[in-house]
Amino acid sequence: MSAVAALAAGPVTLTGCSSGGPGGSGGSGGGPPAALLALPADLDAEAVAGGKQAAFEPSDVHLAVGRTVGMDVRVAPLPHGWRLVDEGDTALLRRDADSRQSTCPPKTAGCGHTVRQSWTATATGSTTLTWRYVDSATCTEPQNPASCRTLASKEVRVTVG
Repeated sequence: MSAVAALAAGPVTLTGCSSGGPGGSGGSGGGPPAALLALPADLDAEAVAGGKQAAFEPSDVHLAVGRTVGMDVRVAPLPHGWRLVDEGDTALLRRDADSRQSTCPPKTAGCGHTVRQSWTATATGSTTLTWRYVDSATCTEPQNPASCRTLASKEVRVTVG
């Protein structure tokens, strides 16, 4: 089962303790993350918001120090969408630069693209990353997703060590 399918189906434990350091697979040197997840599709999040399916279960990720976790997030010019609302303990996870994974042709109405958000484990411990699927039309502070009506949420519990 893929990580994307596993996220929609329920809890999943991803282990990112394979060998290799920076520059290798899953290190901070540009290789793929040791653990890669994707937020549930917009339609799944809207089904949760409408009570048509159960809420998204938290996911568990286990990393070694120096390894990365990535989350693929679909970004589209829509009134609803996923927003990171809690980056967890910054003493344990360092936020890396976002990278665009897909693009849309110019001037394509409603087309979205995928952005990979990633973090590198810097110390042992546990923390939680939280995304909310929000209604942007309800935000009282446009730059603050916590001020918007939450339709669904997804937590990723990260243990480093």
